[in-house]
Amino acid sequence: MQSPSSSGKGMSFGSPRNLAILGLVLFFVGFALGGVGNQVSGTLVVLPFADTITALGFVLAVSAAVRAGSRIRQILIVGIVYGIGTFYLGEPHENHVGSGFGLGLSHIQHISLGLLLMVIATVTSVVLAYYHTRTTTVQR
Repeated sequence: MQSPSSSGKGMSFGSPRNLAILGLVLFFVGFALGGVGNQVSGTLVVLPFADTITALGFVLAVSAAVRAGSRIRQILIVGIVYGIGTFYLGEPHENHVGSGFGLGLSHIQHISLGLLLMVIATVTSVVLAYYHTRTTTVQR
């Protein structure tokens, strides 16, 4: 009997759909944990863990989309949307305004826009994973 590492296949995380759902769940757990860390006094220490879990969820969702057979153009667009979301979420307000992409918004609106773009990118990755693994039913 061969071990998983000697069979040449490596570790398997199941189907791309399962991996996509795991990524989506981790993304939203990290998202919720970050909301708690920002709102409840004394829980600021959980923010690094929340950001890590959120990023891991996104990476798993993108990995699922890649394993399902998404094209590089689709993955590139998802990555660009996530990167723009990271810019609006993580950068200081002066950088948003100074870059020319401030859109006349306040800092909290930039944060909300960044979160929205990150959610859109993650959900799009899950949709791509499901789309590329759909099964066709045979009509009799």
